[in-house]
Amino acid sequence: MAQILNVTEDGTVVLDKVALKYTSGSVIHSGFLQIVGNTQIDSNLVVRGTVTADVFNVKNLITENGSLASVGQWAYATEAELNGKGFSWTHGTGSTQMLYRSGNRLWSNADFDLSEGRTYNINNIPVLSLTSLGDTITDSHLTSLGTLETLDVSGNAVFGEFIFVDSVSNRLGIGTDEPNASLTILDNNVEIGIGSPQIGLATIGTYSSHDLAIVSDNLARITVKATGDVNIGDPVHGGGKLNVYGTLYATTVHTDNRIDRVHPLQFQATADTSIYGLGLTWQGTGATRQFIMSPGPDRLFSTESIDLGPNQAYYVNGKVAINADGIGDTILNSSLQSLGVLRDLSVSGASNFNHVTAQQLSLSGTETSGNTNIDPSGISSNSVFNVTVSSQKIVSADTNQIAIGDSRIQSKPVKVFGPLSVNINNPDPNLQFAVNGDVSIGGKRFTNGVAAPAHGSFQVGDICWNTAPSPTGYVGWICIVAGTPGTWASFGMIAAQ
Repeated sequence: MAQILNVTEDGTVVLDKVALKYTSGSVIHSGFLQIVGNTQIDSNLVVRGTVTADVFNVKNLITENGSLASVGQWAYATEAELNGKGFSWTHGTGSTQMLYRSGNRLWSNADFDLSEGRTYNINNIPVLSLTSLGDTITDSHLTSLGTLETLDVSGNAVFGEFIFVDSVSNRLGIGTDEPNASLTILDNNVEIGIGSPQIGLATIGTYSSHDLAIVSDNLARITVKATGDVNIGDPVHGGGKLNVYGTLYATTVHTDNRIDRVHPLQFQATADTSIYGLGLTWQGTGATRQFIMSPGPDRLFSTESIDLGPNQAYYVNGKVAINADGIGDTILNSSLQSLGVLRDLSVSGASNFNHVTAQQLSLSGTETSGNTNIDPSGISSNSVFNVTVSSQKIVSADTNQIAIGDSRIQSKPVKVFGPLSVNINNPDPNLQFAVNGDVSIGGKRFTNGVAAPAHGSFQVGDICWNTAPSPTGYVGWICIVAGTPGTWASFGMIAAQ
């Protein structure tokens, strides 16, 4: 008879086959469990792993989010937990999703395709259908439209950044968005306007300072100049002819006919006009030449030079003011800025010389006994010499020192353009700043040597740079205790080669 019961060394009972009708208590099974027949569980079944089955046949399916009727209803304490929840359809290597995204919005990577006759609604109001936008859509950023059957605009309108309709002033601008008339055209920087600026008056012309021409056969027949002149005909092709079938009224008529005068040429003021701007004019090539009366004060104005004959002069109140040889004795004041070579010069008051050109200039003052001489070799003085701007010293020198700047105003910057050297006769041109000796920066003294200073008085923070650096040596020494010479510590170890 074969052995049907076997107990291993670890206490495990091995049975090839067991038929049980009833068991009780807790059972823990470790390993693979295969049930060949049906299994009935009268109480709850808890699976902490994954259940894989060909078919699930259940009466009620309850998930963490509720029953089957609640599938897709996601409830979390925060929006961050809700983000990314939704529906997913996977097909082969593709995946289609409709998920919740932060900001109270749904996101999908698929198209929404409604059946014919259906619409997209907001608050149960159609906003988009197959053929039209909803009536509630009143604002958009469309940049192109199809062919419009009708167009009704109640506000401002812009067409192609070229035609502008201003609904406030009821004006139309072509080429400009600021029309000055009912119809304004801006072309070649010339503004043309058609409108009625006031009751009973219609205007057509230019609002800019440009000429206006009435053209036929591509030739200017009437030209109104920006200056107010009106030309009949084309200045190149001619053809100007003015026919007046009625009466012509004119304040002044200029013709090309000449007659001998037996009376003085008189310019008479009227109730509506003055004598100013009247006189003689000559027109031809170039600008118009004028010799006319001008106001403020009353004077004759000429656009051309006046050339007197020999031995003639300009007189003022019967006395010579200027002639070919000189200025009259009555001329005492002038604003001359240059003179010829003076034989002598006598000045009874204060003098100011700017840009003086002289072989030698000697100045002496009354407040001091010093003299200052200016000659081609330079400026020399036996007293204090100052250069000032707006009462502020720029350069000051005496027998003891030379100072740059003003001690009362120490915020004014001093700029030096080019290399600067101190106590060096032949500075290195490649150095922007060179000093032969110790320097002080921010109250700290900088010196140099082959060792820390053994003489002299030094303060904390003063530095001595090593003039003989070597591998494993130091860049320099710094004073850590003020004294004569003070206490020094090395710094900046140099790496070995």
